[in-house]
Amino acid sequence: MSKSHLSQLDLAHLGELALSHLEKVVAIDSQSDESSAAIPSTPGQRVLAAAVAEFFAALGATIERDDFANVIASFPGRGAGADAPALALMVHLDTARGTHAVPKLNVARGWEGGPIRYPDNPGLEVGVATYPAVAEFVGQDVVYGPGDAPFGLDDKLGLAHLMTLARVLADNPRIPHPPLLLIGRPDEEVGRMEAVVGLARMLGERGVRSGYTVDGILPFEVNVENFNAGHASLHFPDRRLELAPDATAVEIRIGGVNTHGATAHAEGSRSATRLAAELLAILGADATAIRFASDAVRDCDAELLLAVDGPDALARVEAACAAVIGPHRPRGASWRTEAAPAFTAPFESSAAMDALAFVAAFLASDPGFPLAAEDSYERLGYSAPYRIRPDAESGGVVLDVRLRDFDPDKLEARKRHVAALVEGMPGVGINIVDQYVNMGPRLADRPELVDWAVAAAAQVGVTPRRFPIRGGTGVDPFLDEGVAVANLGTGYFAPESEKELTSVQMMARHAQWLTALVAHVAETSRPTA
Repeated sequence: MSKSHLSQLDLAHLGELALSHLEKVVAIDSQSDESSAAIPSTPGQRVLAAAVAEFFAALGATIERDDFANVIASFPGRGAGADAPALALMVHLDTARGTHAVPKLNVARGWEGGPIRYPDNPGLEVGVATYPAVAEFVGQDVVYGPGDAPFGLDDKLGLAHLMTLARVLADNPRIPHPPLLLIGRPDEEVGRMEAVVGLARMLGERGVRSGYTVDGILPFEVNVENFNAGHASLHFPDRRLELAPDATAVEIRIGGVNTHGATAHAEGSRSATRLAAELLAILGADATAIRFASDAVRDCDAELLLAVDGPDALARVEAACAAVIGPHRPRGASWRTEAAPAFTAPFESSAAMDALAFVAAFLASDPGFPLAAEDSYERLGYSAPYRIRPDAESGGVVLDVRLRDFDPDKLEARKRHVAALVEGMPGVGINIVDQYVNMGPRLADRPELVDWAVAAAAQVGVTPRRFPIRGGTGVDPFLDEGVAVANLGTGYFAPESEKELTSVQMMARHAQWLTALVAHVAETSRPTA
C-alpha cells in the first residue's frame, strides 16, 4: 500500500471514531463465567455478538453465526488482494469476571502524566510516578473508566480496532485488501476451547491459513510465543483446631492489588492470599486464621477471620495491616478491620490456617525460579497461589495455583515443586492439570506473520515490539487445523484491572496499522501468475 493512502487518513477523525466504537461495545456486559457449563457461558456474549454482526453487516459484510455465538464478518478481497489468500482477524467477545459495563468513558485531554482522577476510586494513584509504563501516553487524550472495576479493554479494544478498520475500508475503496474474515469468539477468558473447535475446522476447510488475534496489551507488539500453562488445586481438609478460651475474633476485609498475571510485576500485584500470609507472619503465634475466602469476583480480595490471643487484639491487627497492606495503597490495596462476634465453640477448622501456612512456606521456598507473579517478568515464568475457596462437597478449602512458563521442561519443574511441598502434609490432596501450550514451535515455519506486521508498522512510522505473550490467546484449535495465528498488540495499560486505560491517539494509530497490514498482505501474498 502506498504511503499516500495512509497519509490521507485523518488520525484525529480515526481516534474519535475508534472511541465511539469502544464506547459502543464496553456498554454491553459480556463477562464470561467459568462456573457455567453453557457455551457461551453468559447471555451477554450473545448480545454483543448480535451487535457486532449488525455493525459489520451495515458495512457490507456477509455475516455467519453459530450456536456458540461465534460471529464471522466476511469481506471479499479487492484491488491487488482480490485473489489473495484469505486473512482472519480475531478477537474474543467475552471479558474477565468482574468487568463492569459502562455507558460512557472518561477522557483526560492532553494528559500531562500526573495522577488520573478515577471518579469512583479517588484513592487510586495512576500516573508516571507510580507506574512508569504509562509514560508513553503522556500528551495524549487518555481514555479510562470509573476506577472501581475493569471495563473490558481485554479484548474490547481489539474489537473496536476491527470495527474502525472495517469503517476505514468502507470509506476508502481504493485501499486493497485480501478476503477478510473478522471474527468474534466467545469464552476465551475461561479457556473454553470447545467453543471454537467447529469454527477452527470450518476455517481450515475453507483454506484459511493465516490470521491474527488482536488481543495483545502493548502498543504495536507482535507475538508468536506464549506461556505453557498448568493449574494446581490443593485441598486442605477440615481438622479440629483448639482455640484459646479468651481469643478475640477479628474480621479483615483485604483488598489486594488487582492485575493480570502478564503485568503483575509492572503493576505491583498483591493477592489477598499473600497479604494474609504476611499478616500472620507479623502477628505470630498469637493469631490463627479461622476462615479465609477469596472474593468470588475479584480473586485478589478476600475476607479473613482471625482468632487473636492477648490484649488489644483489634489494635494489633490494625497495626499489622498498616505495615503489610499500607505500602500498596497507592496501587489500590485496602483493608477494613472490625471486631467479629465472639467464638461460641472451643474448636474450629484448621483448613484456612493450613492453606495460608502453605502459601507462606511456598513463597519462602527457593526452587531456583520465580514464584509470585509480581516477581516475574519478560521470559520468566511464575507459580502463583492466587485464590482460596471453600470446598462445598468435601469440606475444607481449596488453594488454586497458576503455573506458567515458556519452557515446557520448566513448567514440569514447577509442577514437581508444588507437589513436593504437599508431600508429607496429612490429608492434603493435589490435582494438577494442563491448560494450554506455547504456540511458538508451531509458528516457527510461518515467519511471514511477523514480517507482514513489521512491514505495516514501518509504513505508519512505528517500530513494533516483539515479545512473548505472558498469557495465552486460545488459538490451539486453529493451529490444529493448520490456521497459523499470531497475535497483535492493541495499545493499553493494566489489563483486567480497574486502572486500565488507553488513548484516543493510540486507537487511531492501531487502526492505521491494521489498515496498512491488510493492504500489505494484499500486495505481497497474492498468487503469482
